[in-house]
Amino acid sequence: MSANQQTLSTTLRQEQQLSARQLQSLELLNLPLLDLEERLSQELAANPMLEAESDEEWQEPAAEPAPDPEPEDEATLDERAAESEEWADELPMPPGTGENGPSGEQQEYMLNSLASAPTLQDQLSAELALTPLPPRIRKLAEEAVCSIDDSGYLRTTAADLAMSSDATVDEAEEAIRVIQGFDPPGVGCRDLAECLRLQLERKKALTPLLAELLEHHLDDIARNRLPQLAKALHISMEELNAALAELRKLNPFPGSAFAPGNSEFVLPEVTIVRKEDGSYEALPRRNGLPKLFLAERYLKLLENPDLSPEDRAYLREKLQQARELMRALDLRQSTIVRIADVIIRTQRDFLDRGVEYLKPLTMKQAGDMLDLHETTVSRAVAGKYVETPQGIFPFKYFFTAGFTGEDGQELSNRAVMEKIRELIGKENPARPLSDEQLAQQLKAEGLAVARRTVAKYREQLNIPSSSLRKKHL
Repeated sequence: MSANQQTLSTTLRQEQQLSARQLQSLELLNLPLLDLEERLSQELAANPMLEAESDEEWQEPAAEPAPDPEPEDEATLDERAAESEEWADELPMPPGTGENGPSGEQQEYMLNSLASAPTLQDQLSAELALTPLPPRIRKLAEEAVCSIDDSGYLRTTAADLAMSSDATVDEAEEAIRVIQGFDPPGVGCRDLAECLRLQLERKKALTPLLAELLEHHLDDIARNRLPQLAKALHISMEELNAALAELRKLNPFPGSAFAPGNSEFVLPEVTIVRKEDGSYEALPRRNGLPKLFLAERYLKLLENPDLSPEDRAYLREKLQQARELMRALDLRQSTIVRIADVIIRTQRDFLDRGVEYLKPLTMKQAGDMLDLHETTVSRAVAGKYVETPQGIFPFKYFFTAGFTGEDGQELSNRAVMEKIRELIGKENPARPLSDEQLAQQLKAEGLAVARRTVAKYREQLNIPSSSLRKKHL
């Protein structure tokens, strides 16, 4: 064959591409509840074929005046039901869902409460406005308030404040002292020692010993070098422990009461309830999400023979988009409920008795049980919560590896962590258990857990090492 000859070859290759319908379904499945609410608000504003129930819990986007929507007739409902059955082929869905949970009005109240909650800066600015000060000091104090973080610490220096306001360092220090006199006690501090000292001064409880500890020995306290510290200060362990007890009463993060994290709340998407016969059932919660339906006035408009081809094409496109969205929402809810059903099937001991009886479960196992890919399970549980008789938990809480005891009993990693927490809670404070001793005690209970694994779980529990837990009497 010459170099000038050309050859043709054909290669057969299979590719699986997701349809627009499937992509939208996966996108909505991945959205946490509050993001989903925002998404639905956008869809309602953009699609005239979509309407929401006109309850107090849902404010429809501004639109042109229109008559009140009429209820769907039987033909429309039958069409919707047929479409839902066709859509069920995309992902398996169980029949029947219910509604349970707080009303939209309650959710709106919670959201409004969050939006109106004062920040630490709001609190300090309000106090500053009521404090008579010379103009130069007031300007410096306002600058200082802007430099205080959510924990209550001042994240600038007096020199920088003075430079930015063309003032002296002494004037800046005076402004800082003004802020440090505000509530909460300790606010405006520049380090931990100053934070605790300000609180003790406010309580008139700053003794010479406490002042010495704050000024020179916080590192020794953090490293639990208490016997050596007592010896260096020429005091007994009883005196040192009494002083440390006073320090432990103080708040190292004075602004924490105003921090955004303290206002967080979660809304479970599913509630697992115990029925009278002792079995469990997963019920979906609406949590104020609007119930969508097709706008009857536009459906009737499509039947009008005088409608222009352009308008007809536009409305048909929007109708298709509305139906796809409603199908995807149905699929999202049913998939989340089905995963909650897996939790019921695999975690009966947990539901009955608590975290220590949590069994290992992987997303692949859940996917196999539901005939779903594990990545679909991962999307479905991301950022979502379930309410159980044992409390509210992220869905991901239930997906962990685990251990098999000598008796064949399987326990999840989280159950092992709870056992470690329990063992440490019962230890002698004067002789705390080392990681090796914890591993030996777990082995005695039939769980072969390596020392390094115990150390990893202990750190995940935010429990310090045995040397730092030791109580010196």
